[in-house]
Amino acid sequence: MPERGSETNDGTAVLLGEVQAALWLSESLILALLEANLLDTDTILEAIDIVIEAEKAKSAEKNHPDMSRAAVTQLASISAGIAAAKVAASPAEAKRVSRLRKKPST
Repeated sequence: MPERGSETNDGTAVLLGEVQAALWLSESLILALLEANLLDTDTILEAIDIVIEAEKAKSAEKNHPDMSRAAVTQLASISAGIAAAKVAASPAEAKRVSRLRKKPST
């Protein structure tokens, strides 16, 4: 009886593992930069917004909506987590951050 996984599935699992490791490393580095006060939260959130817009533009050119949607969703999740951490650290800024993060959908 053949094993459940095929070579294609094994390759996909390796690729997904690499992507997951890169994502966790990126998030950890962002948090380390914040904790070391080397970058402020607003700068990081702006950088993530730039990456989101670049991904949307790339998707429009290459027509990969599913992959782009997944990337944008993940980036937005990271951005929301960082913004929430900022609010938790400074509740007085909660309203300001909320207003800044709301943008009209395109």
